[in-house]
Amino acid sequence: MGGRRSPIEPGVPCQAELWGDLAVLEEDEELEGFRREADVLREKLREALSHTSGNIRQSSSLTDLTSDSTWDQQKPHLFPKSRLRPKSASSPWIPSITIPQPFKMTLREARKKSELMKSYMFLELDKQRDKRQSQDEAECQKQFRAQPVPAHVFLPLYQEIMEQNEIRRQAATQKRKELLLSTQRPFSFLEKEEKKKEAIRQKFLAATTPNESSKQKQASKKVPKSTYDSLLGDKLKEAELFREIRIQMRAKDLLKSSVAPIDTSNCRREPQSRTATRTKQERLGFLQDKSFSFKPRINPTIPDFEELYWAFQRKTLRRQEIKEPIHNKPFKLRTSNLHSRQRQASEKIKDSQKLSKVSVQKSHSLPGLSSLSSNTLPVHITDATRKRESAIRYAQENKKEREKEGIYWLEKQKMKCQAMQKSVNSRAKALDPHKSLEETQKEKSKQNRQNLQDRTKEYRKELEEMQLRVQNRPFLFEQVTKRDARQGAERRYRHTLQQVGLSEEFVRKKGEDATDLLEEESDVPSVTTQPYQIKNTVPVRATTLDKDIKLK
Repeated sequence: MGGRRSPIEPGVPCQAELWGDLAVLEEDEELEGFRREADVLREKLREALSHTSGNIRQSSSLTDLTSDSTWDQQKPHLFPKSRLRPKSASSPWIPSITIPQPFKMTLREARKKSELMKSYMFLELDKQRDKRQSQDEAECQKQFRAQPVPAHVFLPLYQEIMEQNEIRRQAATQKRKELLLSTQRPFSFLEKEEKKKEAIRQKFLAATTPNESSKQKQASKKVPKSTYDSLLGDKLKEAELFREIRIQMRAKDLLKSSVAPIDTSNCRREPQSRTATRTKQERLGFLQDKSFSFKPRINPTIPDFEELYWAFQRKTLRRQEIKEPIHNKPFKLRTSNLHSRQRQASEKIKDSQKLSKVSVQKSHSLPGLSSLSSNTLPVHITDATRKRESAIRYAQENKKEREKEGIYWLEKQKMKCQAMQKSVNSRAKALDPHKSLEETQKEKSKQNRQNLQDRTKEYRKELEEMQLRVQNRPFLFEQVTKRDARQGAERRYRHTLQQVGLSEEFVRKKGEDATDLLEEESDVPSVTTQPYQIKNTVPVRATTLDKDIKLK
């Protein structure tokens, strides 16, 4: 798809050519229209000439006038005014018009050009259409199919890997099987029980004497048998040898890859000139002379910087200038001595004395003293400030009183609510048959505790029963020996019956009959004979064996 061109791309230059062809076609149409107009004018002129040819000689007659008049009437419709010739008295007027016609060569060239352009355009369009159709047909005729499977896929690599894994797995299983068979020992319960008893005894001894047991354990640890194996020693020797060889090879490689230190002789500076060295020696020659005349004095004592700092601070405090403080004195103006002012001040003092219930705390500052006495009032404390202070004080006192009343009312309401709640609760308890949530909660908690105690008792009882069952149950080796003894007894009993020629069912029936007879005889006491007892020994034994089998 990347190499193909789109069908729109070849149409872009063709579109420009089509626009040029259309312009040529428009010019041809204009020429043809102009020719048609010229033909129409020529026909009209011929008709006019044929109509006026018979009346040329009768120029002075009425018909001539009428014809002239009619021609004059028709003339402006046929020809433009610019192309009319002027009338002459000597010769009769013959209307004629020059109709411009294009040259045949231009017409032929234009026609050829248009035909050529049309033919070229149509050829290009046909070519493009054929090309597009051929491309479409080629695309449609294409057949898609999958690529063949590569040859390396058919190689049996996976099968070989699986076979190797299977061989390895079989070898590992065989090795594990041999290891298990080598460590296998004959099964016996007696050894297991002895080991358990020995472990319990060891634990008890370890609990009593921890130090001695730890020493014994350390001493009892034996070297595993695998260390005495000759293969292990050989392996260790080989590993040590490989290690030494590896160390030697690594040392050789490091020695080869090492580089000598940088040669300082190549990095020397350029030698200076002799004059420069001479001047340098002259200038710095005093450094080579070791007999110096100047010897600096060194103070070995270390100064106490903190003491020096505080001494400096004391010195600066002594040096600083002490300025005298400015004492403020009240202004003595005559405004307070006026009669109206004195009356207002006295009324204000009376109001303040009535309103002030709390004793005013005297302040040691000057404004506080001036606010208490009217004689020492400064000038800047006016009546407005005094009124403002009294109003503020009055508002604060009212606010405090309201707050106190509100607190007292709230406490009173709280006490009332508590008393009412108590009475309502007592009445509700007396009238309501249901129990309160607190009582039900207590009962539930008590019941839950009782249930928990019962469950713990049951659990302990079950544990004791389980322990008793475990203690009373015989050991596994005892059960095995008992089962083996029972099976041996049954085998001998069956063998004896076969030797005698009796069956088990017959003996069982006889034994049941004998037990019934014995029960009857126990009710009626009688003396049994010796041979009867001998006869009933076998059935009684069989019944006991049956009972044991049923129990098991």
